[in-house]
This record gives sequence, C-alpha cells and structure tokens, in this order.
Amino acid sequence: MRRKSTGTDDLNAALRALKAHFLAEDTPDVQDVSRVPIADIVLAYYLQHGQHLTSRKWLKYAIDHWVRFYGETESVWAATRPARIERFIDDLRRRELKSSSINNVLTAGKAALSRSWRRGELTRQVHVPSVKVTKVQPKGRPLSVEECAAWLDASAPHFHALLFICLATGSRPEAVKQLRWAQVDFDDGLLHLNPEERAQTSKRRPVVKMPPSLIAYLRQLPRESDYVVSFRGKPVDRYYTALGESRRRAGLDSRVNLYSPRHTVARWLRKERVPFEEVAGQLGHRVPGFAITEIYAAYSPDYQALATAAIERLLQTIAMQSQSSQFLILRGARPTGHVGVCASGPGAVGLNET
Repeated sequence: MRRKSTGTDDLNAALRALKAHFLAEDTPDVQDVSRVPIADIVLAYYLQHGQHLTSRKWLKYAIDHWVRFYGETESVWAATRPARIERFIDDLRRRELKSSSINNVLTAGKAALSRSWRRGELTRQVHVPSVKVTKVQPKGRPLSVEECAAWLDASAPHFHALLFICLATGSRPEAVKQLRWAQVDFDDGLLHLNPEERAQTSKRRPVVKMPPSLIAYLRQLPRESDYVVSFRGKPVDRYYTALGESRRRAGLDSRVNLYSPRHTVARWLRKERVPFEEVAGQLGHRVPGFAITEIYAAYSPDYQALATAAIERLLQTIAMQSQSSQFLILRGARPTGHVGVCASGPGAVGLNET
C-alpha cells in the first residue's frame, strides 16, 4: 500500500488536505442533493477540472466565495434555495463586487453543479439565478491615429510588440499574450489566434489575414521563446506597470487600455466601409449565414481582403507618425537590430513587471 503524507501535524489541516486529495481523485456515485455538501461539488469541479484551465486563478477566487459563505457542510439543496442564494448574492454585494463579477461567481457554481449532474453524480438539477447587469461601455476607449503613434513610441520593447499586434489584428489582449510562433503562418500570411489545443469559447479567436506591415514587424522580432511576445525568454503574465508607464509617457488617460486597439480597429474598419461580415470575422464575432468561419475559408485568396487592406492603411498611417514604427513604411524591409520595437527614451518598463 502506498502512503502519502498530508505535510502537516495539525489535525484540522490534515483533514482538509485529505478531503482535497479525495475530491481531486475520486468520482463519487450518485448523491442526494439534500445530503451532499455544496462545498464538495464546487471543490471537486476546481480540483478535477478548473485548475487545468487558463482561467484557474479567477475560478479559484470564485470557488473560494462559495466555500467561504456556505461552509463545509451545507447541502446543495439548502444552499440553492431562493432565499439562501439571495443572501449569498447580498453577501457578495457587501464585499463590493460589481454585478458582472457576482454573475461570474454564480456562473462558476452553476458550472460545477451542471458538471456533476451531467456526470450522474447528483440526483437532480438545481437552479442558480443570475443578477441583472446594467449595460456598460466597452472596455477601453478608441484611439486616434496620433494617440496610437504616441503610445507605441512611449512603450518598452515587449509592450510595443503586444500593442502593435493588437492594433494589427483587432484581437483581444489575452489572445496576443498567448500567441505562439507555431500559430504564425508566414507562407500563407495567416495568424491562427486560437491554438489547436484550445477549444473555442464565446470569445472566439479567429484566423486572420496578416497585413504586410504585420508580416514585416513579426519577421524582425527576436525569437526568445515559443511565444511571440515574451519577456526574458518567458511568456508574458502581467503587463500593468508597462501599460501604466507607457500611457503616462504618451499623455493618455486612464480609460486607455489594451482593449482600446480592438475598439480602434473596429471603428476604423467601419469608417473604411468594410462590410459588416468582414468586420465581424476580423473581431471573432459569429455571423449567421456567412461561411467565413468554415475551416478552409482562410486559405481563399480573397479571405478578409477588405478588412486586411483597411488595417494595413491604418498601420501605415500610424507608422508615418511613429518614430518606432517608421521602418514599416518600407514594408518588405528587414531592419538591423530592433529599431522597430525600441522604447523612446530611457526608463523603459519591462512587460512582466507589476
């Protein structure tokens, strides 16, 4: 028989460690919702599934709220009664969580309960409500061409790469942070924003055509790791200090963030009269009735042609006013060194700093 230490001589801590080990390894038989603790369900969801997701840090935060409020013994049935779940929501509000964050916490619990039901581990389904979310403005305000140029010139090298690729694709920053060189197809001029091993979610990552300026930019980037944007050979985790410092040096307000390039591209494409379906395809939005998401569509010569040409005009316009990007005006030229991604002035902030 193999033995495994809990790593503690405290009885309560040892019992908690033993329970976590059981939940991580065991798939229980069907259980009565009036008896099984809801803490067991949400913890098993995290230990067996959630901790392997890219969103594991946020998911653990959400699961911790469930366990903190309901404790280790309250049953699934008792915890999800309308009056009880309302008290849970009120508790989250007292902790100053926004409605959208409360919904995210509730969604984590819903996912855990649904998973257990689908796996035949609960005798019945239970309902977890959502809270009404007031419509808010999109993250990050759009930028003018002059602001884009100033922000690029004020950025440290690694943040410059992150920012430029966001501007050249209209992609969400998370997709660019996780972009690997294996996803860059120079032969066909395509950028596969969704890696093969990642399942598509509601925040869809499309295949986009690379404009000539992006191809030139990527060709001159140093390959320090498997990731296109890296810091000291490691993938980027945090960029908030680099964001704040570059924004300050460029004279931009706090409403500017890495979603601003996405909204800038969207606005530019509409001003350039790019058809709605191509705008949607570029941004990863699903469009019923159009075949742009078909698996081989990206290899068509006219795939996203109007959107790609419009983004190239945006990049060229920015390059005309950006000292750090002027080499792109020569399009196919490959500069010596890192002339395209150097921060202007001393005191550049590394991308991985906080």
